[in-house]
Amino acid sequence: MKIAPLVERPDLAAQVAAWGFAEWGHLNPGQTPASRLAELREEMNVDRVPITFVALDDHDGLIGTAALIFDDLEGDPRNPWLASVFVPPAHRKKGIASALVRTVEEAARRLGYSRLYLFTSTAPDLYAGLGWRALEWRDYRGEHIQVMDRKL
Repeated sequence: MKIAPLVERPDLAAQVAAWGFAEWGHLNPGQTPASRLAELREEMNVDRVPITFVALDDHDGLIGTAALIFDDLEGDPRNPWLASVFVPPAHRKKGIASALVRTVEEAARRLGYSRLYLFTSTAPDLYAGLGWRALEWRDYRGEHIQVMDRKL
């Protein structure tokens, strides 16, 4: 497995956007697949936030994604955020999500951040196992989410 910034593999942007829209589109009122793709193209950086990463298998096939962004929770002043961690079901339980999380943590550290935030409705145990601390539960746009942080 290899992890690279999406800017190095722009041909994968449409698939990453499709995954993101399918998984979290309901949390972003007014978002469309096209607007998700346009937003993702703004995250094709390596030296500043936002940055999207992709995980690739040994044949350069897309097997996961994660991002370092600002403002993941509307109205929340904390920044930056680990966001959009997604691994297709066929590739789960292989350490891909953990490797993506570590990559985003390292990118945040490299850019000078000392703390990173995330929210999840489905995987708090994954993040807790990687050293993330639970901060609060809250309802957000129809989902019960866990907000977490990690000192870098």
